[in-house]
Amino acid sequence: MGDVEIRQVHYFVAVAEEGNFTRAAQRLAMTQPALSRAILALERTMGATLLLRTPKGVTLTAAGHAMLDEGRSLLAQAGNVSSRVRRAGEQQASVTVSGPGCDAALLDGMVRSYNEADPAHPARTVVGTVDDQLDRLRSGQADIALWRAPLRDHGLHGVVLRREAVCVLVGASHPLAGRDSLRIADLAGEPLLRWLGPGPQVGDPGLWPDGLPGTPGPQVSDGLQMLAVVRLGQAVALAALPSDGAGAPEGTVGIRLEDGPAVPLRLVWPKERTTPGIRRFVRHTVAAFRETEQAAPASERGGTASEPMGGAPSGGVSGPVRSAAAAG
Repeated sequence: MGDVEIRQVHYFVAVAEEGNFTRAAQRLAMTQPALSRAILALERTMGATLLLRTPKGVTLTAAGHAMLDEGRSLLAQAGNVSSRVRRAGEQQASVTVSGPGCDAALLDGMVRSYNEADPAHPARTVVGTVDDQLDRLRSGQADIALWRAPLRDHGLHGVVLRREAVCVLVGASHPLAGRDSLRIADLAGEPLLRWLGPGPQVGDPGLWPDGLPGTPGPQVSDGLQMLAVVRLGQAVALAALPSDGAGAPEGTVGIRLEDGPAVPLRLVWPKERTTPGIRRFVRHTVAAFRETEQAAPASERGGTASEPMGGAPSGGVSGPVRSAAAAG
């Protein structure tokens, strides 16, 4: 029997608690096939069947029940180790803020604003993909990440910085490209690009209780493929852009979807690693977004920092940020 990885244990606990691979994959922001492969690898390592797969979900074997108890204990111990090491290094530690490449300018502005205040724990930026933000947090590669759409990981705290309009991304020669705005009904019959990777974010079904607009279009798994499909006019895509569509990639046009959902832009971070540096960064950034919101014309104001992450107490900033703000 080989060594078990913490990552495998985290995945198994999610599947056992959800009782379903699809829900567990959504919670972990990963694809279901990748999750299934990880669980099979864990079972091979353990030399025992942990889950019984059925059409309705999964049930635990006797070995699975034992693994769930031990796994929860192991994850709690790992979290305690991480917290203790973090606290020991807080005097020198910087705060690493992660986001997808499309948000590079936003990340740079947030970090520059924070560092200009000469903090004890300066911040730095790392850029990844939409898909890998939560993995960066879990692995310790990042302390804070930008995240849009519902967040189902109960091990994370979060705060909404603002709510962004949904825009429809179309090719520059698309018949809709000249429109100032669109409504969902205008997309009837339009092929809508489907994102195969984890973390669909703007296209997350949780944001669209009445279902996604348009008709099912081509499936893609990376940003370059998505842009190629849109530029060629093979499909339209959903994106979170400024209300005027500014920032749309070259060869595309962003058009505001008037009756689309408001997409929350959040800062998220692990509950177990809520360090003073994280609290200061979040508090500073929340204040900066509120100041920008108050300076904007009333017609452009959204919901800056108005709601906590799902499952957190109501009434504004959630968790330790609320405490930090109260502490001044």
